Amino acid sequence: MRFCRTDDRFANTWRSKGGCSWITFPSPRRVPPELLHVSLYNVEQSARISDAVIFAACRTASAIDTCQFELSFDHVATFRKSRRNAIVLSGNGGRELLRQLHVQMGNLGEDARINRNLQPHATLLYDSEVMPRVTLQKPVVVAAREFVLLRNRPGEQGYEFVDRWPLRARG
Repeated sequence: MRFCRTDDRFANTWRSKGGCSWITFPSPRRVPPELLHVSLYNVEQSARISDAVIFAACRTASAIDTCQFELSFDHVATFRKSRRNAIVLSGNGGRELLRQLHVQMGNLGEDARINRNLQPHATLLYDSEVMPRVTLQKPVVVAAREFVLLRNRPGEQGYEFVDRWPLRARG
């Protein structure tokens, strides 16, 4: 289960910038455009997530008070995983939202579940190969206007929408 920034604008921005047409991927299993999203925070990774964890994540999200921001992705890299490697677009965006999520989860006693090493990213494809890190000539920048809680089930493609929270406009 993860907090993400997701909507059609991300997929449209990615496509308008040419996607990864300049990189050749070996036998990829590409992520369909409608499933593209930015993973900002992993609440818990297990086959069965309790209702209490979902409730705590929703309470945490409701307590977040931050402005809209831009996510900047400056490289493509491989996240090595046991079953299949994730080829991701990555960078350093979303740090304030991450910080607030960490604090709020800690306030609710859920800090044991926190993965402080999660790198904000968008998974582009899965593959058995490892791709070396490639720095982009120009970063891909997308606006984050909301964040959502998505539930993914190991071994299944796609996500279950849980809830969404708007970020306040800068003013």
